[in-house]
Amino acid sequence: MNIITAAFIAAIKSKSDLADDSKVKNAYLEIKELIRKRFGEESELYDSICRLKKNPNSKARADLIDEEIESIKADQLSDIQRIANKILDLIGHDKLPKYGIRSGTIDGLTQADHIENVNQTFDNSKPEYNADVNGDGSIAQGDRAASAGKNGTAVSGDLRGGIHNYKIDKYYAADPTGEPGGKEKQKKTNNRSFEEALRDYCEKAISIHEKIPLAGFRTRLRVPIKIENIYVPLRVMIDTRSIGRSCFADADDAEMQLLKHGRQDEISVPDAFSAASKMNRRGIVILGDPGSGKTTHLKRLLLWCLQGGLSKIGLPENIVPVFLPLRELKDLDKSLDAFIQYQLDQPHLGTPEGFGRRLLKRENLLFLLDGLDEVVDAGQRAKVSRWIDSAATIYKNCYFVVTCRFAGYNDEARLNEDFLEMHMRPMSSEQAEAFVRNWYRIVETSMVGLSKDPEQAKIIADEHAEDLNERLRQPEFRARRVFELTRNPLLLTNICLVHHARGNLPHTRADLYDECTDVLLELWRGSIGLQPKVTAKTGRRVLQPAALWLHKEEGRTRATANELGPVIDPVLKDVGWPFGSSLEFLKAVRDESGLLTGWDQDHYGFMHLGFQEYLAAREIRAKHFEGQPVLQDLASHFGESWWQEVSLLLLALEEPFLFKPFMREVIKQPTFAEHTEIVEMCLDDSIETSTAPFMELLQQSPGKNRNLWERQLVALRIVERLDEEAIEGILPNLKVHPFDQIQNWLKSRKAEEQQDVIISKPGGYELVKIPGGVFMMGTREEDIPKLIETFGGDKDWYEWQTPQHKVTVPEFYMGKYPVTNEEYGRFLAEHKIEEPKYWGDRKYNQPKQPVVGVSWDDAQKYAQWAGLQLPSEAQWEYACRAGTTTEFYTGDTEKDLDRAGWYGKNSGDQLHPVGEKEPNAWSLYDMHGNVWEWCEDDWHSDYEGASVNGGAWIDSPRGANRVLRGGSWNGGARHCRSADRGRIDPDDRYVDFGFRLLCLPGHP
Repeated sequence: MNIITAAFIAAIKSKSDLADDSKVKNAYLEIKELIRKRFGEESELYDSICRLKKNPNSKARADLIDEEIESIKADQLSDIQRIANKILDLIGHDKLPKYGIRSGTIDGLTQADHIENVNQTFDNSKPEYNADVNGDGSIAQGDRAASAGKNGTAVSGDLRGGIHNYKIDKYYAADPTGEPGGKEKQKKTNNRSFEEALRDYCEKAISIHEKIPLAGFRTRLRVPIKIENIYVPLRVMIDTRSIGRSCFADADDAEMQLLKHGRQDEISVPDAFSAASKMNRRGIVILGDPGSGKTTHLKRLLLWCLQGGLSKIGLPENIVPVFLPLRELKDLDKSLDAFIQYQLDQPHLGTPEGFGRRLLKRENLLFLLDGLDEVVDAGQRAKVSRWIDSAATIYKNCYFVVTCRFAGYNDEARLNEDFLEMHMRPMSSEQAEAFVRNWYRIVETSMVGLSKDPEQAKIIADEHAEDLNERLRQPEFRARRVFELTRNPLLLTNICLVHHARGNLPHTRADLYDECTDVLLELWRGSIGLQPKVTAKTGRRVLQPAALWLHKEEGRTRATANELGPVIDPVLKDVGWPFGSSLEFLKAVRDESGLLTGWDQDHYGFMHLGFQEYLAAREIRAKHFEGQPVLQDLASHFGESWWQEVSLLLLALEEPFLFKPFMREVIKQPTFAEHTEIVEMCLDDSIETSTAPFMELLQQSPGKNRNLWERQLVALRIVERLDEEAIEGILPNLKVHPFDQIQNWLKSRKAEEQQDVIISKPGGYELVKIPGGVFMMGTREEDIPKLIETFGGDKDWYEWQTPQHKVTVPEFYMGKYPVTNEEYGRFLAEHKIEEPKYWGDRKYNQPKQPVVGVSWDDAQKYAQWAGLQLPSEAQWEYACRAGTTTEFYTGDTEKDLDRAGWYGKNSGDQLHPVGEKEPNAWSLYDMHGNVWEWCEDDWHSDYEGASVNGGAWIDSPRGANRVLRGGSWNGGARHCRSADRGRIDPDDRYVDFGFRLLCLPGHP
């Protein structure tokens, strides 16, 4: 029993014995009032103090007070301890009840000043009343006291209370007659009951949390999925910053902000505690997007603890996990301990009365606090965070994991430095494919009547999984927003359900979004016998205007119910939704489906931005057919990344198609000529295309409007792609067009008609014939000062390009363009190899853009598959120059470079589709800028000893670095020069690394 409880009981006993002593009476009333103010009249501690007055000798009531006081946080004990000391001063230490006092750390008060207070509580002249406060297990009590050594327990004399040996967790009691033994047997029986209750709790916790509730649809498939069977260990990025904001919009924003601080530490989630331990932390905060797997991971931690997997996650033996869904935290007037006890005392756990308190006393617990963002408001969330901070301070032998969505974790709610923050990363390609295989195996082997042969069911499951994975490798699902869906566990589950029901996936993203909304809004819930309040048809109809309203402000993905109410109320009235207000509708969609999610309780938004974009596109389409000028408004945003996917989805929607009316508005925009990569995407995604809008633009009189000329050049290239024969009818007008780039296009077209071209069959890669010849390779040393003056840079860099020397190059075929995503995607579809680093980033994965993020070895593998090879440095520079001796094949100045390639000053900070700039005399595009291109050669710091026959300069054994050529979209003009060269590790994969290939005559 702790000394503060002893003081309370002494005061009450003294009050009954010394009823006329006003000082004692006032001390008792002061304690009572303090507890009332601190914890309220409804608290168990206040009730216990009041009832103890009536029965001061009740040992059970004394124990209850003891337990209640032990739940008090350290910072709340100071006043109570002060009054306890005052009581003892008033009534004398001889009035202390002869109860054993708990040894070890007292009430979590380990600070020196607290220990000093404890010692001062006792009269030092009476050592028989002193308890050892060092935690070694020794105890001492009244007359005929016995003592014990380290980790020991001694019982004798007139000991009447319970003794808690802190380290070995056992309770003993002595017979009040002074003889040992007595009630010891009874207490041991109670201890066995607690151990049995603990075992029962662990078994029930496994049963409750081992499965993910999952249903199919249409077939009314109900399948129990065990977490351990489908769990894929995801990765987290550790936030090790010493300073910096805590609130991020989503995982992408979090990654960007950490990278700005040079932080790129990633680990597998199961290694989180090991990483935290190295930093002396017992707490972890896991931040992530909705559906990213936070709750599933918490439950997997619980199962590891209870099923012998502690060594996998770096936690001590015998730890007991406690799962605490913070959304169920209702009464914030009580402490976190009260919430923990409430959760442990839930009927479905079947725990005996007081089990929660005894488990908290036991310590060695893992608290799994799920959904900090689901606490009602920001102020309350901050309060809960402070509770968690205090709990981590008090429970020194416990561990904590807190999950939260990014949006709900702000500076006020941020946990203290005892917690290591980690950001959930999207699934990798390998993890996503493993998830699909696990999902199908569970579903197929669980379906009644599918197959009586488990092995046959596994074969069927693997076939279906491979079909889905193969489909998701296709460009349509790799190069767009859908790719992001496949990296989120919840949304990938949705895609699995769609594929399972259809036997395949829809051919367009728009159709996939359509079917996914069916699943999320209606079919999934209906399949388990629950009637949804919101049907798919009603849900789409009402949420479409909400999606468009949200999207009208860039970056807005969520809003309050009050903000959304006026937007959706008129539609709710039109559809006759019978279940209440707009708030009730939003709650129904949030609670019954995964389409709409609550953000910090007050705000609502779509689970994924792709759903907002899809429904916004549907609303624009609906308003267009109502006669509203929405296409003009959408076209005014052409080139803005925020509206890009909305435009693409609009063009992919079902009949009647909107390609012609929308593109007629787009070609009027000045940005039409600036964003040719988006134009290409529109052509790729639209169900229907037509040359009509572009021919209409070409037939306009060019006048002196340069922007019109630039738009006509883009239109010309589009018509060439869609219907080259249509150009014949406007050739007379083109030949007299005032724009020099259109004239250059005509010349290149004529030259290409006479060009010797071959196509690599495996990948469809196009190569043009490069005639053999002799050229001067590299840079003259005497030109270096002028180059530094013109383009900047260090002298050492230019000296890498010396000495200039004569090279003879035999003829060969060179790729007309760098290898594109479209071409590389065909290679990936046939080979299960690592994807390029930025394959899932829509800024770099459009079909006509050069593939980036590939290593030298990646390029070699593609070349081998295509029957081609990387060029030597000499072949690359010879082909780039195409007979010129200037810095660029178009001239010597940056103005000349602007005609030939994309670099830092003209790219708009983005990668561009191939073939947009002027080709050289041999019909090669993008030799200057856009992407650096791998060469075959090992790196040498100059050309002393270089080959003069055009072949690659390769060491034996191979050197540590390789050569890059051509410069890039995010680099300076000097790197785009024909003679420039770069050195890099062959394993590196950067956002501006690509490659082009060549073929020697007589080879496939």
